[in-house]
Amino acid sequence: MSKSTKLACGLLACGLTFSLAAPVFAEEEVQVPAVTAETPTPAPAPAPAPEANEITETAPDATEETPEVKLQVAAVAATQKADVSFVKDATTTPADFVTVADASTTLTYKAGTEPKTSVAGTFSTTIVATLADTTTQEFVVSYKVTEPAKAPVKAVALATAKTNVTTEINVAVKDPSKFVTATSGVTLSFVKAPAVNRLGAQTVTVAATNGTTTENIVANYTVVDTTKPVIDVYEDDFYVSQGEDWAAEELVDATDNSGFVKLYFANGQAYLDTSKEGTQTVEIIAEDASGNTSSVTLTYTVVGEDFYFFDAPVVDFTKTTATDVYGTAEPLTTVMILDENGELLGFADADAMGNFHVKLDTALKNGQTIYLWSADMDTGEFSDLSEATFLGEKLKVESVDNAKKTTVAQAVKKTSFKAHPATPAKVSTLKALPKTGDNSSAGLVFAGFLISGLAVAILRKRG
Repeated sequence: MSKSTKLACGLLACGLTFSLAAPVFAEEEVQVPAVTAETPTPAPAPAPAPEANEITETAPDATEETPEVKLQVAAVAATQKADVSFVKDATTTPADFVTVADASTTLTYKAGTEPKTSVAGTFSTTIVATLADTTTQEFVVSYKVTEPAKAPVKAVALATAKTNVTTEINVAVKDPSKFVTATSGVTLSFVKAPAVNRLGAQTVTVAATNGTTTENIVANYTVVDTTKPVIDVYEDDFYVSQGEDWAAEELVDATDNSGFVKLYFANGQAYLDTSKEGTQTVEIIAEDASGNTSSVTLTYTVVGEDFYFFDAPVVDFTKTTATDVYGTAEPLTTVMILDENGELLGFADADAMGNFHVKLDTALKNGQTIYLWSADMDTGEFSDLSEATFLGEKLKVESVDNAKKTTVAQAVKKTSFKAHPATPAKVSTLKALPKTGDNSSAGLVFAGFLISGLAVAILRKRG
């Protein structure tokens, strides 16, 4: 090979080397290295030149894409809201108009465009969004200001039901306002009267009207019994015979608004303790169906069968006839004449000297035995019994033993009067009493005595 040939081959090899290296330095070198004029340029050598030109053209393209990526990021960093609305006089913030996706983005109103909400209407404001790279974006946002919604006017009720209402059993309620509260100018009335005859929860309907409108209000209430029974004492500080049986109902009466009441001795005994003579006390309890109780303590004296306060009346034989009995007794007491069955034949008052005159409606029969007894109308004190037998026109006076005395007293109690003449409902009617004495008023006076005092005397003695 000649020298010129070797030189040409060397240059060609050198050109290829530069051609291969051109892509590596394309970003730094825009121009392709030139080939000297005296060096023959082989046909293939110019081929790499177009590649170098493509690289040079590509580099500016890459540089132009970068700002486009940054603009896309900025576009989603803040987003304008739609249909923004406020109530009149509301307070606003920039965040009400624009939503940010990046916490580093700040929002402010553009000076001079701050939103106003004092007037209703449609307005606009400009929001400035400052991104993290300090670039800014502006958003013109439309918004509405509306009047506040008016609260619906609620009709005022004519009346309202009360709560926790209670009323006593069997106590009528005539005022509807016990169950409901009415507004001014409203009249109340019961649709149906409330039931008060049974305990427990009940309902009542009350009509409320203002003259043009009527409302029915259903109210709840509870019937209760908190009232204690009322005890009526027949006689306190009374006398009873030894060994007699007296139940609580025979000593007192009791009433209650519930209509039911039971009486019993506090000591649990069925009868009054009359086992020994002397003055004693006893407590009686009245209890209604709801457990309300009242009590009373009575004083009583147990006496023997021969107990009395003063001597028996004495007959004046010189004056006495079959229709008129004369004699003496405890002054200012009422003298009673009884037959063997305890029937009252006549009575009269002894004067201040003790003299009495009893006029009989029915004349005594020959051999008829009578008993004389006197009692103080005010104190209830009584005498012993005296016995007299009518023999023709004369009376033969005989003493009365204890057995007869008890028999007569028991007969009087059973045939003429009940156990407790202190309560009119428990005694015989006045018309059943004998009309004996100086006039009809005397019979009524004596009847009054029997009602008030006889129970504390002989008639409380039982066989």
